[in-house]
Amino acid sequence: MIPTPWAVALSNPAELRALGLFAVEGRQVLQYVLDGAAGGPTAIVSVLATSAAARVLELESRLGDRVMVRTPAEMEALTGFNFHRGVLALVRRPPQARVSDVIALALSAGPGGSSRFSIQDSERRMSPSPLRPVLVAAEHLVDVDNVGSCFRNARAFGAAGVLLDERCPDPLYRKSVRTSLGTVLEVPWVQAPFLEILESLAEAGVATIGLTPDGGATAELSDVADRLAGTGAVAMVVGNEGQGLSSEARARCTHVARIPMANGADSLNVATALAVALYEWQVRRR
Repeated sequence: MIPTPWAVALSNPAELRALGLFAVEGRQVLQYVLDGAAGGPTAIVSVLATSAAARVLELESRLGDRVMVRTPAEMEALTGFNFHRGVLALVRRPPQARVSDVIALALSAGPGGSSRFSIQDSERRMSPSPLRPVLVAAEHLVDVDNVGSCFRNARAFGAAGVLLDERCPDPLYRKSVRTSLGTVLEVPWVQAPFLEILESLAEAGVATIGLTPDGGATAELSDVADRLAGTGAVAMVVGNEGQGLSSEARARCTHVARIPMANGADSLNVATALAVALYEWQVRRR
């Protein structure tokens, strides 16, 4: 029998969230937690690990009886899947940040100065870089892999935070954490109603660039980026995979932009579009 709360962790993500826990898998992601992310080692409730993973991460000396060592076959029999790369952990969820806190961090950090770990639990900073301050805002994403990929792209291009509406999947869902390569534990984030997010950005004076494939009504992203050069932080705003940004969200963006594509192409995957937009803003605008 799978030990409780592992039975919940592997069968009911919503109940796991209600218990104030989330699951991480893989040595790299757990190492982030051991290094201080998500509350650090004290936030780890329980770990299932192979002897090899436990040895490499020094789990038994660091976590004591919170570690259950199992063979790879026993791990797969317990979990029902083999994506864990030798280690799975249950971790207490950090406190939810406020929208204003994440925006304030982006504005105060300066170019390339976002948190090393989440605003919810750490004051560490990444090394400064020539990247410009930028946030990511996402409306009603559906696919959990897209959420994880958006975090990975945000981290790669130095975004200071990710603002998700409450209809997006939980960023701390196990698959999202894995797809993000653990960057969801590094980049500050918050979930809130999308109009609250856009209103908070407006109140802070942050320009918002709504991304859309609508070529007939919008400027190219490169032109918008040129016009905003030197104006401070911006937020790249992306919408639902099927419908894009809602009309209300689009109307509230200070700018709306498109990414040029080949004739006949409909659109880009939302995470891919975000990566292109962040690259345009951060790298090509230097």
